[in-house]
Amino acid sequence: MANLEVIAHLKVRPGQLEGIKAQAAEILRLTREQDTHTLRCDWFVNEDGSECEVHELFTDEHGLAEHNTHIMAARTILFRDYAYDHRSALYGEVSQDCVDLVEARTGAAPAVFSFLNGIQSPATAATGFARRKDADTAHLEVHARLKIRPGEADGFKTQAGELLRLTRELDTHTVRYDWFVNAEGTECEVHEAYQSGEGLIEHNLHVMAARAVLFEKYAYDHRMTAFGQVSDELRQLGTKHAGGLAVYSFVQGLEAALAV
Repeated sequence: MANLEVIAHLKVRPGQLEGIKAQAAEILRLTREQDTHTLRCDWFVNEDGSECEVHELFTDEHGLAEHNTHIMAARTILFRDYAYDHRSALYGEVSQDCVDLVEARTGAAPAVFSFLNGIQSPATAATGFARRKDADTAHLEVHARLKIRPGEADGFKTQAGELLRLTRELDTHTVRYDWFVNAEGTECEVHEAYQSGEGLIEHNLHVMAARAVLFEKYAYDHRMTAFGQVSDELRQLGTKHAGGLAVYSFVQGLEAALAV
């Protein structure tokens, strides 16, 4: 998988949400004007304004290094004045130098997940929602996190393949459905994207039985986070299947800026 996906998580200092938005705008300005390998840099904030996630996509790890150089001073101000508790995760094939770079940037070693399988080819899997269209409020992304039962890695991969088969054959509004596993084979993340919330409801109907088998035999500790506008029906769906649904709203990115 050539592209490198990075998700940064940070907490908002009390009373500093507007400061974070302003500093994020400065980081985005630098990204637009100077980066040459950055495909995505989208900022999201949770419902009580206490946490933020930044979803980034680069053509390769050299793009991340370039981006880091360009925004270093602005990011220092961000964490000095407005944010704290910087954590990152990498999705794709990365070198130790890349891991070391992120650790130096955040003060903690990043989680690293390798691409397992998805509904697109590995070369294009991460690009489906790299760019946001203006005012695209219907767009919905979901990240599912789960743990793999000890000794069940092979069964887990087989059952994940069955969920992917159903998604490919039956879904009509699913744009992304990519599975990543950490180096220890103990945790998995599924990155999903739908044309609208209705697409997630459709997908749930199609994979419900296969997902039940997945968690009965091979996985546990299911948690879900949605990025975008979420209906009451989707919240109920998250509560039923994952014990709740954390929701983040889109703030601004390389191509669009929405008020939160």
